[in-house]
Amino acid sequence: MRIFLLSIGLFCVVAVESATGGEKLPGPDQAQQKQSKSGPVIDYSSLISRLRASGAGVKPAGEVEQPFLSVTGKMIKLYDEDVQVFQYSSAAEMEAQAAPISRDGTAVGTRKIHWIGSPHFFKQGRVLVLYVGNDEKVEKTLEAVLGRQFAGQ
Repeated sequence: MRIFLLSIGLFCVVAVESATGGEKLPGPDQAQQKQSKSGPVIDYSSLISRLRASGAGVKPAGEVEQPFLSVTGKMIKLYDEDVQVFQYSSAAEMEAQAAPISRDGTAVGTRKIHWIGSPHFFKQGRVLVLYVGNDEKVEKTLEAVLGRQFAGQ
């Protein structure tokens, strides 16, 4: 019985190798490396990695606070434009902070906000990202990495 099972196992390996043209299937290390470069953004570090992998010039630029958000954020320079990144301890906490932001990004709850440029809010994983400006390259890069903005103009 053991010899029979071993024969079937060996046959399966040979069949898979033949089907792939003798190429090795990606192992867990290769799959993990591929996912880390193209996987979803879950936190500040993965956001920076994804932005850099997309070819964007990114530099840390200090801290930032918004009175309507409960955490201190990190400012980054993306193509020399200021982008604010707020990381929360959970996706649920981030979603709760994002919920009162109006569709056009000009109000949070009952508080009206007068931005110096057009607001663009993005979110994914545990991060909420705010870009205030009109640089199309910045907007398209953020959209490529984080998906469409959930609020803004």
